[in-house]
Amino acid sequence: MFTKVLGPLAIAAAVAVLPIGASASSLKVSGSTTVASAIMLPMEGQIEGDTGVALEVTANGSSRGIDDLINGRSQLAMISAPLDVTVAKIEKKSPGSLDGTDLQGHMVGETRVAFVVHPSNPVQSLTLVQVADILSGSVTNWSQLGGPDMPIVIVAETSGGGLRTLVESELTDGESIAGTVREFPNATQVPQVASQFPPAFGLAPFKAAGASDAKILETDQAISQPLILVTNGTVSEEMQAVIDATRKAGS
Repeated sequence: MFTKVLGPLAIAAAVAVLPIGASASSLKVSGSTTVASAIMLPMEGQIEGDTGVALEVTANGSSRGIDDLINGRSQLAMISAPLDVTVAKIEKKSPGSLDGTDLQGHMVGETRVAFVVHPSNPVQSLTLVQVADILSGSVTNWSQLGGPDMPIVIVAETSGGGLRTLVESELTDGESIAGTVREFPNATQVPQVASQFPPAFGLAPFKAAGASDAKILETDQAISQPLILVTNGTVSEEMQAVIDATRKAGS
C-alpha cells in the first residue's frame, strides 16, 4: 500500500480549504444537568464562537462528571454544589474511590433551589425547618403542613446529583433523604413530574421549575446553588478560555 507524504505547500493548501471558523480544538464536558441546562447547552454556540473550541457536552450528573474527569473521559466537569461538598459525598458513598488532590473548582454562575408541588396543592410556603422535617421523614403527610390528608412523596434526582447533594448538605447534615423518595436521573425532570403528581414535593433547579406547570413554594430563606466547572491538574489555554467564556455567558 502506497502512502503519500504531503509536503509543506500541500499541507498549507489543505488547511486553506478548512471552513472559516472551524475549531482547532475540542473539549469534553460532563456532569451536572443543572449547569448543562442553565448555561452550557443554551449558550454552547456562543462559548464555542468566543473560544474557537468545540464542546461535547454530556449532562449525566455531578458525581459522574467528577468520575469522568478523574478517569480522563472528559476535560471539564460540571457540578452544582460546592466542590468540597461534592467530593465528600462521593467519598462517603465509595470510600477511597476518589483522589481529589488536583481538582479545582471554577465558579461560572449561580442559581437557587426551588421546592415545587402539584398546582392543586393549597400549601403556599414552608420554612426551611419544615423542609428539613420532610426530608428527614419526621413530616410525612401534607395535612401536617396545612394541606390535604395525603402522604408526601419526595421527588428528586438520584443520590449524588449536585442539587440533591447541596440540599442534603444544607438541611440534613449531609445525610441522605429519609422520606419516601421517587428518584429520576436528572433534576430538570423533577418539575414536570411534580406538575402531574399530587403528592409530590420536588427538589428542582429554579429555571426548570419556572418553565413548568409545577407550583414553586415560597420559603423563609433561599438556598443558593453554585454553578461550577471543575478541572483536574494543569489548566490548558483551551480550558481556561472555555471557563472564562462560560462565566461571561452565565453572568
